[in-house]
Amino acid sequence: MPAITQKDGPVAVTGVSGFTGGHMVRELSLQGYHVRACLRDSQSWRGQDAINYLQALPNVEIVDGCDLFEAGSYHKAFAGCSSVFHIATVSSNSLTTQPKGSGDVSTDVYDGLVKGTQNVVDAINASKTVKRLLYTSSTSAMFNAKMADPDYHWTETDWAHHGVSEQYWNSPAASYNRGKVDTENLIFKAGVDSQGQWDAVSFLSGMICGRVLFKAQLGQWTEQIGRLAAGLEVNWPTPNDVYYDMIDVRDLVKAHRLAAESSVDHINSHGGPRYLLHGCGERSTLSLGEDIPEIIARYFPRYEIGTADNSAQADDGNPPWHNGNHSSDKAKELLGATIRPVEETIRDLVESQIELGLIKPILKS
Repeated sequence: MPAITQKDGPVAVTGVSGFTGGHMVRELSLQGYHVRACLRDSQSWRGQDAINYLQALPNVEIVDGCDLFEAGSYHKAFAGCSSVFHIATVSSNSLTTQPKGSGDVSTDVYDGLVKGTQNVVDAINASKTVKRLLYTSSTSAMFNAKMADPDYHWTETDWAHHGVSEQYWNSPAASYNRGKVDTENLIFKAGVDSQGQWDAVSFLSGMICGRVLFKAQLGQWTEQIGRLAAGLEVNWPTPNDVYYDMIDVRDLVKAHRLAAESSVDHINSHGGPRYLLHGCGERSTLSLGEDIPEIIARYFPRYEIGTADNSAQADDGNPPWHNGNHSSDKAKELLGATIRPVEETIRDLVESQIELGLIKPILKS
């Protein structure tokens, strides 16, 4: 497929009130694209907060009423677009954030991914102009039973269902992983079935962190690092120490844009049209209880730093969620992606939460 440029018409971004979606709009806007920012509910506080920020950017058009659970709701937004950056997802309490969902979180997470993306695909096919779909997937679509091997090197060829029992894979606990895998397969097949109208590229992102642009963007990973900087104990998913496998949101959205603009044969590249984006420098993962507090203290030495309980450990003596070894080499080599030092990601994350009033650090006595 040919590369996409600013001259090919507007581009659409879904999930713009979220962390990655808001940054995606910013990245494209500042690079000269006309951006249609797809928003589910402009009257909600999250919608209003996003609009207040996004409307200050150049060439941004807000399109309201774009709902993953409503067929046809993306058709207007995608009409005449050259590419779609699909970032919207369901990952929190569906009872409060998804009024058109079922109310069951695991069901809505899966349906928001698969059925929601089918609605996106239908709108792309109806547009007759979209040439590329860029999809934000997750390393959750990659990590599988090989996590037991600390020396295993992960690549874009790995899929989360490999070596996993069918009972677990079909359980509510696997709804997010299964949804991401099924969504990737859906978009790749749909791209092939379009007979050259459009193709699809996915990004296997680690835990997305970095500078928060507006309050509605605060999410589970960024909030926990902010709690440490505010002298508090972490509380999600538990107070326990875990490994963080981070990617800076700014590097992630830049890679999305580079893939849209690239004439690389994504489909026939190693691992297919998938790109792993991971950015902890030379370290594979960072401990929330030790590594991250040390980095915060380095940049903010006058603050009391919070804690994570390190009593819960895996069999190897490490905190849980130790993901092994992986890199962004493919994205760097084929797309020209760049990965900033993780220290910069954590510093900017903390600074932005202070500036937005999301946290109030405690000075050492």
